[in-house]
Amino acid sequence: METAKRIVEWSEFLSFFSRQNTGRATRLGVFSSQNGIVIDNWIEDGLPLTNIGIESRGDHNLLHIKVGSLVHDVDMPLKLQLHMSLSGEEDGIDVLGADGRTTVLRFEAGTN
Repeated sequence: METAKRIVEWSEFLSFFSRQNTGRATRLGVFSSQNGIVIDNWIEDGLPLTNIGIESRGDHNLLHIKVGSLVHDVDMPLKLQLHMSLSGEEDGIDVLGADGRTTVLRFEAGTN
């Protein structure tokens, strides 16, 4: 039951976060580790944030990040980490998935 409550809280936060940042240019990447080496795979650069949301199907949760017409899913998200600075540079959110990979969403400087 506690997990279901947290998913509702995440959903409300992500809805607010999306409304506040819709249209901002983004960078989206996925970081993983293999044999002690960090691998960064940047998926896009410059697309506007459209929406971030989470859905729950029983015990299975799926977080969606939509930038432009691209949708990136994080299966079974475990942790959200918000990044904010006074300058607005490097603002964004990190999402840790159950597979150990971290999806990184950052906003381009000067797009707030």
